[in-house]
Order: sequence, then C-alpha cells, then structure tokens
Amino acid sequence: MPRGPRLWILVIVSVFVALLAVYESSVPVQDRQAEFDALPSTTIQLQPIGKQAPTAPVALPPLMPIAPAPVEPQPEVADDLVADPLPAPMPPVVSVDPVETIQESVLKPKLVEHIIESGDTLEAIFVRYGFPVNTLYNILEADQEYLVLEPLQVGDRLNFETDKHGELVKLSRRIDPSKTISYVSHDNGGFVYEEDVKPISWSQLTRHGEVKGSFYVSAKRAGLSDRNVMVVSELLKNRFDFRRDLRAGDTFDVVLKQGDVDGELVGAEILEAVRISVRGNYYQAFLHSDGRFYDENGNSLTPALRRWPTSTTYRISSAFNPRRMHPVTGRPSPHNGTDIATPNGTQILATGDGVVTRTADHRYAGKYIEIDNIGKYSTRFLHLSKILVKKGQRVKRGQVIALSGSTGRVTGPHLHYELHINGRPVNPMTAKIPTMQAIAKDEQVAFNNSKKQWTQMMDAGAVSL
Repeated sequence: MPRGPRLWILVIVSVFVALLAVYESSVPVQDRQAEFDALPSTTIQLQPIGKQAPTAPVALPPLMPIAPAPVEPQPEVADDLVADPLPAPMPPVVSVDPVETIQESVLKPKLVEHIIESGDTLEAIFVRYGFPVNTLYNILEADQEYLVLEPLQVGDRLNFETDKHGELVKLSRRIDPSKTISYVSHDNGGFVYEEDVKPISWSQLTRHGEVKGSFYVSAKRAGLSDRNVMVVSELLKNRFDFRRDLRAGDTFDVVLKQGDVDGELVGAEILEAVRISVRGNYYQAFLHSDGRFYDENGNSLTPALRRWPTSTTYRISSAFNPRRMHPVTGRPSPHNGTDIATPNGTQILATGDGVVTRTADHRYAGKYIEIDNIGKYSTRFLHLSKILVKKGQRVKRGQVIALSGSTGRVTGPHLHYELHINGRPVNPMTAKIPTMQAIAKDEQVAFNNSKKQWTQMMDAGAVSL
C-alpha cells in the first residue's frame, strides 16, 4: 500500500474522478453543449465552397496586362495562426506572343563543330561529346558502301547536329569545296548517306621545265606534284630510259587542269598532256575521254583494264545495286560494287596499273584496298583476309595485291569489288572500260582536236619562258 505523499495523491485523484462522474450523470446534454459553445474560440471559420474545383488542367492565361482582381473579404484569423505574408504582386507584363514564349522554353537542336587534331579517333570524339558508341557503329554501317568518313585528316571538320533531347541526328564532313557528305538518322534507328555537291569550274595551265639533274627533281622544280611525276614516268618509261637517255638541257612541257568552286581550289592538278624532248626527239602522251593516255598517233600507252579481279571467274553472289536492301540489317543500303563468291585465300589481282592510295581495316568493310588507276578510274577491294601491298606502292595490271576473306560484317567469304569512274561507283561487270589498244576511228577527230589544242598551249608555254 502507498504511504505518505503518494497515498494523498491517490486519494485526491480518486475523489476528482468520483465528482466528475456525478457531474456527468446529473447535468443534461443540452446544458453541456451550451457551456461548450460559450467558451472563447480561436478556430478559423472557412466559407463554404460553392462548387467542386475542376480536375482538368487549367489553361495558361495570356501574357497580357490585366487589371487586378477584386479582393474578397477574408475571415478574421488569430494572430498566432497567420502565415508569412505573400510576396508583392509582379508588375504588369509587356505584351508577348504566348506561343513564342512557350517555344523559347523548349530546348532547340544544337550544332557542334569538331576540328580534327593529331591522335583523334572517331570513337574518342563520340565519347568526348557524350554520343553512344552504338550510334557511331550505325554511322559506320552506312559508311560501308562509301568509305569517306575515314581516315581522319588533321584540320578536317566534323559537324554534329543533335535534337532537343541531345541525340545525334546528323553528322557531316566537308570532303572538299565541291562536296560535303552527311549521315542523317532515319526512323528505323540507323543512318542514311547524303551528298551536297557543288559544280566545279575548270581551268587549264601549262608548266615548262628543263632537265637539271634527275627528272624527278627537275619536274618538282617546275611545279609538278609527286603523283603527276609518277604518271609521266609510267606513261613514257617504255619509250625511253629516264635515267640513261635524259641529258641536262632536255626540256619538258605539260598541260594541267585545275578545278575550283567560287575561287577555292578543288583537289590536285590533273595531267592532260605531256611532251618531253630527249636529244631532239619528242615523246608525247595525251588524255582521251575514256580516261586513258595515248601517243600522238592514237596508240594506247597504258594497259587495258581487266574485267575480273581474279584469274578464275566465280559466281556473283550479289550484283551491283544502288537500291539494294542490306542482307544483314534489312534496311535500305546501296550496294556500290559486285560481290564475288571467292573462297577464303583466293588471290586478288589489280585490274589496272596504278598507285595504292589506301589500305585500312573497317568495322564493317573489313580489310580493304583502294587503287588510283591512271586516268579517271579507281578500284576498291573489300573483306580481304590479307593485304599484300602498302599505301603509295605502284602496282601493275594482273599483280596479286591481296587474298580474299570474310573480314568485316559479312554473311560468308567473298570479295566485294568496286570500280569508280570520276569518283562515282559503276557496275564493274557492265561498265564501258578501256580495252582497246588504239583510238577508235569514230573518236579520232575529237582526239586530234584535243591534241592540237594542247600542243598549241605547250608551244606557247615554252616560248613565253
């Protein structure tokens, strides 16, 4: 039992509870409600709501000056329940088109230009700007039939265009003043190739030189490029010996063609005619409309092109078709060459004399070779298992340059062979290629007219110096 103060506290609480019970039983409910209502109240009295607030989003009001809304009387609220005062109303807004204002809040597509620096790679550039590597792979897949995105050259510019979500929708590269290529995204998630080509204006010029030392040094001194020196040597090497027959004081003249777009030069100078005087005898070469060089009598100075890049004729597994559906992805993708069903390790032959301009390994094209054949022709060989030549090497028609294989993205071993005329792919199995050893009779007049014009230009160039 509790004792002392605890006992007294228990007695007092018990008495209070007993009195409260007696009060509850003796006072009517109505009297208790009246007494409760008589107590001071600090409760906020809210006005009843007339109707239910709409659940649909409320349209934005037009951004026009409006008169202040009338202030409705508010019920009095106890000081200790009043919230912080609202900020002062904003001044009237100047009249603005609401549609234009909403558009400004939406992220617009942005352009990013990247200038290629030493050591740059496409993958590193994509990572730098936050583009997924898979996007790069989709672009390389579209590039497989063109192979113009690489190799990167220091100083070249890549332009990236993204949408409002930051996703890449277009990648462009300026090849030269006349040509810009782009890879544009499409609905299927991949990219398609596009070209922007400007017309080229052509002009002719002459170069005159005198042999002092080797022909190479003399030609470079006269302003000829390495490539044109090589072309002259290849054209006339069977007519005389450049090392043994040339003497100091012998002369040479060339006619060159140079393109430009709005005054900006396009590509290198193209050789059209050459004349070398060796101990008083003239040796000449003239470019015909078929892209081959002939002597003054119309006899060919370069071997004809081979139709097939193999010593044996194999089955064509996929023909040239610029509107072909890609066999792996199922998306539209041009086929700019001919697929030849060569077994792995088949010897691949150069189809014409020329210079190797590129050897590379592409994610989708595999190991491949490009050859610049003399004149307006060039050739390309893809999906090789082994490359047997190097960049800058001279090759002869019929020379073994590689072994076929199945590198890159392919469905089986084969050779993808391309023939280009003036930079454009053509069907290598049906295109008109130089096979004759002399100018045809119906082309003699045109050839003689061009020869006469070039000879006059070379005579004038030699006299002026």
